[in-house]
Amino acid sequence: MLRDVKTEVFYPYPPERLWQVLTNHRALAAWLMDNDFEPRVGHKFRFQPDPQKGWEEAIHCEVIELNEPRSLSYTWRGGFMGKPTIVTWTLLPVDGGTQLQLEHKGLESEVTPFSQPMRLAQARQDNSMFKAIETQLLPVSPRMPSALGYKQFESFDSITLNFYLSGGWHSPLNRKLQTVLGDIAQQSHLAAASNVQTGRL
Repeated sequence: MLRDVKTEVFYPYPPERLWQVLTNHRALAAWLMDNDFEPRVGHKFRFQPDPQKGWEEAIHCEVIELNEPRSLSYTWRGGFMGKPTIVTWTLLPVDGGTQLQLEHKGLESEVTPFSQPMRLAQARQDNSMFKAIETQLLPVSPRMPSALGYKQFESFDSITLNFYLSGGWHSPLNRKLQTVLGDIAQQSHLAAASNVQTGRL
């Protein structure tokens, strides 16, 4: 079963400013993850999570749509995700700033019978993705009577989905991105003030 994650945040800055922090790889790294992003359709790039935060597996992406400064879409595939998902950013100019919309489409919500082969063994062998939960698949309620010894476990795609549904995008969008935008605005203000002062000399 496929699920989508949607959220939106208002920022008191013009779309061009938001576009900068979405498409400049240094600015993007400051609020999301290290990356080698380039703003051109067809460019393949990677997000590299911080291993200290329990997620080592690189996220592989490809830019599939670019409409400066209105929308940006790229595929998104983590280490153990079954299929690529799609992340779309939409920038809507509104009074006083920009409404930034995020849509993460195609996340799978599925369960796997305990009796069937799972990606758990590979996860343990690689000792990588989601160390914070010890790379274990999360148990859910069994479909069949427990007397049969039949249980189900969420796939890594479902773990990823739950991460985003439980606010995984909240901190980057509402805290880190706000801070980066504020820093850029302050730097621009200081640069403008310096130019004015230089012109008076």
